[in-house]
Amino acid sequence: MVYTGKPSRGCQMCKTRRIKCDEKRPICSQCKKSGRTCPGYQDEFDLIFRDENIVQERKARKASGATTTSQGSSSKASPSSFSEQSPVSTLALRSESPRSQTLPANDESPPFILPTDFALFQAYLWQQGNAVPPVFPPSTEVQATAFFFRNFVVLPQQAESMRGFLELLVPKYNEESPSSALHSATHAVALSTLGNYPGRQNLLQDASIAYGQALTKLNVALQDPIESKSDATILAVLLFSLYEAIMATPETVNAWANHVDGAVALVKLRGNEQFKNPFSYSVFRAVRTMMITSCVQRSIPVTEFPGEYGWIGSEHSEENAANRLTLISIDLPNVRTRAHDLLTSEKTPETEAEVLSLIGYAEMVDANLENWAHTLPDDWNFSTTKMVYDMPEDVENADEWPGPQHTYGDVFIANIVNDYRVSRIFCQSVILGCVTWMALEREDHQIERKCARARFVIQSMTDEIAASVPFHMNYDLQPVAKQLGQDQSAAEALGAYFLVWPLFVAGNTDVVPIKQRKWFLGRLNLIGREFGLSNAQILAMARRHVLTCGPIYVYP
Repeated sequence: MVYTGKPSRGCQMCKTRRIKCDEKRPICSQCKKSGRTCPGYQDEFDLIFRDENIVQERKARKASGATTTSQGSSSKASPSSFSEQSPVSTLALRSESPRSQTLPANDESPPFILPTDFALFQAYLWQQGNAVPPVFPPSTEVQATAFFFRNFVVLPQQAESMRGFLELLVPKYNEESPSSALHSATHAVALSTLGNYPGRQNLLQDASIAYGQALTKLNVALQDPIESKSDATILAVLLFSLYEAIMATPETVNAWANHVDGAVALVKLRGNEQFKNPFSYSVFRAVRTMMITSCVQRSIPVTEFPGEYGWIGSEHSEENAANRLTLISIDLPNVRTRAHDLLTSEKTPETEAEVLSLIGYAEMVDANLENWAHTLPDDWNFSTTKMVYDMPEDVENADEWPGPQHTYGDVFIANIVNDYRVSRIFCQSVILGCVTWMALEREDHQIERKCARARFVIQSMTDEIAASVPFHMNYDLQPVAKQLGQDQSAAEALGAYFLVWPLFVAGNTDVVPIKQRKWFLGRLNLIGREFGLSNAQILAMARRHVLTCGPIYVYP
C-alpha cells in the first residue's frame, strides 16, 4: 500500500460506468437521474493509499513489452517501476521545486534510493537477477511519511518566501541514517499529521511511540560534541516543536516553546562557524524565525546572539523578503515586554518619558513594517475576486466576512503577509496601550491622533486577515495546489493551520468589533472540527495565547 497519486473521488457506480461523478452527498446526481443505487464514496485515505501491486505489474509489463498470460503471469519489473515506492526521493523527484532531486542521467545506473528504501533496494537486486520478491507493502509509517512529504514538504516555493525548516528537510533526511533522531522525528510528525484526520486517530499512538524513540536518540546525539551541533540534530529539535504544536494538549502548553529554546541554544553553541555553510545558515534562519514567533507569543525579550552582527549573522548576509520581515519583527518581543513593564509601573515623570520614547520606537518598527509591504515583488500582491456586502445573521458560522475577498499566488505567501499584519497589530496595540495610559489624566490632540491611527491600522490589518480566510480554506481558490496535484484535504489543512495564529490574534483584539471577533473565533472552531484539531488542542492553543501572551494591547 503506497501513495499512488491523486485518485478519483467519484462513487463506484460512476467509476464502473466510466462517467464523471459530481460527488454530491449522500448520493451523486448521476445515480439519482438514472434511478441507480449509489454505493457511496470510498474513504479518502483508502483511495490515496491503494494497493499498488497491480499498478506495478502493469508498469513492469509495459516497460518490458511483456503480455499477460491467461494465468495472469507477468515479466520482471524495471527499476523505474519500483522507484515510486520511495516515500521521500520519488516525491522530491516529481516536485517542480528548485530543491528537487534529479534521476541519474545514465539509464544503467541504479535507481535513486534512500537508506530506508530497503524494499526498493531489494527490488533492484531482484531485477539484476537475485531471487528476491519484487513487491513489499510499505508500513503505515512509510505511508504517513510519503503523505506528509508529498502534501506538506516538497511543495514548490518562491525563493523570496522561504524562511522555515521544512523545505530543508528533504536533503537532510536523505543523508541521515534510518536510525537517526531526524528520521524518527520526521515519522512522528508524519504520523501525527495523518492521525489528526477523521478516522485515522489510531495512528496517534504510533506517533507517540515514534516521538519517544526520537527523544531518546536525540539525547544520545546531544552527548556527542559534534553531533549535537549538526544541522540534522537542530532540524530534529524543530520537528519536535512541530509535533507538539500538532499534538497540543492542556498538559503540554510549554513543550513547543521549550523545543524552540533548545534549538536556539544549539545555534548559539555553533557560533559564527555555521555561517560559512549555506545550508547551516539556512537552518540558523529557520531557528531565528521560530525564536521570534515564540518570544512574541510569550511576551519575552529576544536574547542576544554572540557575534558582531547578532541575529543578522553575517556582514554579507543576503535576506529574502520573508527573512527581512523576520529581522524587522525581531524587535517586537522587546517592545511588548518593555510596554508591559512600564504600563504596570507607577506613573512618574520618568516613566512618562520612557513611555513616550517607547511610542516613538514602536512607530519606527511599524514604519519599517509598512515599508516592507511596499517593497514586495509584484506577484506577492493579492487579487480581489469578489465583494461580500451583507452582514450574515449567524456570524460564527458564516464562510465569509463582509468586504473584499482576496486570493494570493500560494498559501506560503499569504501566510507571510498575514504574519506582517499580525506584527503591525502588535506594534499598533503597544502604541494604543501607551497613548491610552498617557491620556488618562490629560488631553493631548497629538496623542488622540496617534490613538485614532492605531485603531485604524489595527482594523485595516484584521479586515485584510478576514479577506484572506476563504483562500486559505478553499481548495478551489488555490490554483497552485491544483496544478501540483496536492491532495484537497491536505491543501486545505495546510492553509487552515497557517490561519490559526492570525485568527487567534484578530479574535482577541479588543479594538475589533465584537461581531467580527466572533466570526474569527468561529473560523477557528471550524478548523478544529474540519482539520483535525480536537477541542482539547484548541483549548491548549487558546491557553497558550491567553496565559503567555497577555492581552493584545496593554492597558494600565
